[in-house]
Amino acid sequence: MDRTDLALSPPPPALTSASQRARVSTERWASENFYCAACGTGLAAYPPGTKVYDFYSECKEKFQLKSASNSFTRSVLGGEYGTTLDSIMKDKFPSLILLHYDRQRWAVEDLSLVHRACVTTSCITPRAPLSSSARRAGWQGYTIMLQQIPAQGRIEVVARGQVRDKSEVLAQWKQTDSLLKSRPETRGWLADVLRCVERCFSTFTLVNIYAFEAELAAKHPDNHNVRAKVRQQLQVLRDLGFIEFLGSGEYRRVDSRRGR
Repeated sequence: MDRTDLALSPPPPALTSASQRARVSTERWASENFYCAACGTGLAAYPPGTKVYDFYSECKEKFQLKSASNSFTRSVLGGEYGTTLDSIMKDKFPSLILLHYDRQRWAVEDLSLVHRACVTTSCITPRAPLSSSARRAGWQGYTIMLQQIPAQGRIEVVARGQVRDKSEVLAQWKQTDSLLKSRPETRGWLADVLRCVERCFSTFTLVNIYAFEAELAAKHPDNHNVRAKVRQQLQVLRDLGFIEFLGSGEYRRVDSRRGR
């Protein structure tokens, strides 16, 4: 995929709804031009009407496409809150393809992936249930807060029309994939501590991470020994190659997104 592959195909003339036109065009583009970041092969579309999943690859990785004419910066709207939490805990939630298209040029402007390993209960915010007068009274949606997801799990593919090298995308995906070695019920802690690490300097200490104690406690109110949990998660991140232990409570962050 290169810059010449970013043009969207014209939607069928019969479609008059702007959202339908965009959905059809972006789904067709993904099927014809994009690839699976796990194995590098092309994507195949699920049958129309399939819930949650839009695409899959030869390696059986599953993806859900979200497309918009505005950039995805802060949040992404999701489906039903309860079933989503259940799918996360059962390791069935798909990775996300976030596609921002230019409405004037009718082309892909930005595209990023959100690895499913970093979509945890910590970044899911429930929305207010629909009122009793609504057609789907009581239905409750959710929002994915992108700023609560570690940068490691947000994989940039296209930025302002510039296409990132495929090998870099696959390398970042492979490193992020290692987070799946932790159980779904503890992965939220791991992702949250990784995000704290990313907000520190390249070299940091335990004291630097302890500065996020109140924030982590608010996200995990059932845990009453946050510092011990932080130390445990840092050991896991060290074993997975995200950080290096230098001794005396000091660590170095490994920027695996750039191979160093």
